Amino acid sequence: MPRPAKGARLWFDKNAKLWFIRDGSLKRGTGCSLEERAGAEEKLKSYIAEKYEPPKDGRAAGLLVPDILTYYARNVAPGQKSDASSYAIERLVEWWGSCAVSDVKTSTCKAYVEHRMSQPIRQAIKAKIPKMTSQETARRELTVLRAAINAWHAETPFDALPVVTLPKQSPPRNRWLTRTEVARLLHATRKLEDKDAGRALRRFIIVSIYTATRSGAVRRLGWLPNTLGGHIDFDAGVIHRRGEDDEETRKRRPPARIPDRIAGNLRRWRSEDMRQTNDHDPIPFVIHFRGSPVASQRRSWAAACKIAGLGNEVTPHILKHTAITWMMLSGIDAWDVSGYAGTSLKMIEEVYGHHHPEFQGDAAGRIGKRR
Repeated sequence: MPRPAKGARLWFDKNAKLWFIRDGSLKRGTGCSLEERAGAEEKLKSYIAEKYEPPKDGRAAGLLVPDILTYYARNVAPGQKSDASSYAIERLVEWWGSCAVSDVKTSTCKAYVEHRMSQPIRQAIKAKIPKMTSQETARRELTVLRAAINAWHAETPFDALPVVTLPKQSPPRNRWLTRTEVARLLHATRKLEDKDAGRALRRFIIVSIYTATRSGAVRRLGWLPNTLGGHIDFDAGVIHRRGEDDEETRKRRPPARIPDRIAGNLRRWRSEDMRQTNDHDPIPFVIHFRGSPVASQRRSWAAACKIAGLGNEVTPHILKHTAITWMMLSGIDAWDVSGYAGTSLKMIEEVYGHHHPEFQGDAAGRIGKRR
């Protein structure tokens, strides 16, 4: 199948160093720099909404995939707790372009997955050896397409409902870090050339491994209540993992009690950051690089893993995975682990249950014995 024409999309002009909206021969500026990708995406969403005209043909062959996605973005996605569909819709529109909804079939879904897996992830475009988009990412994007088709069908039924074929779901990761590996990783942060980056990464690792908090929520933690992320309340002894204006999403971020093992570290860090001196003003962020909040630690993480002798499969998310595994190995009840980590009980039992010392113990002890 020939590659479909591209729809409205973002394009970065290296000369102007700005994001532009490209739609056929049209080129419209967003005024956003490379670091302001989120703002450029909002401008793209507004542009698509402006040019959008509700299709009049109710047949699957008479509707374009971008029409369905635009309907979904305008009428369904804003009411959802997660805004992860925005980036997926942009990727879907880029590839499906002028395809009709009736073109959504097993062969085209498979071709889309192959296309996405040949592209580098957005954060690694400039890397010497960029990391490629995973099959799981392409799968999640296709679930957005399926949701958009179903949402339209619920409002205006198709003559024949297209079926979105998803690739096989990746099995859960079994890799976790031992205490020795975590110690090596922490020691490696002290050997990084940029000492400030190493200090920020060390804080990130310690907070993540002892609170089972997702990396994004850890980096947004502050010493004071704020709207950008959570904060650490020493008076109550609780880590609030959501900002004051944040809504709860499927990736839950419930409050967690401050672990005894890191309470001293946290108090010392706060004393260092919130002390005003001639050199700097108080720093309200737990994880910071020279006083500024940290959005990503990709380079320092990769460098520390290399020094510690850890492979590419060790990503920042492995810290939450490791924290849950350690809790299960120590015999903590699965219900308590679920509440502390903000992970569903079903996930805890299915993915981590076999680590618990009492896993199937009763059954294994009774099998073969008389009643």
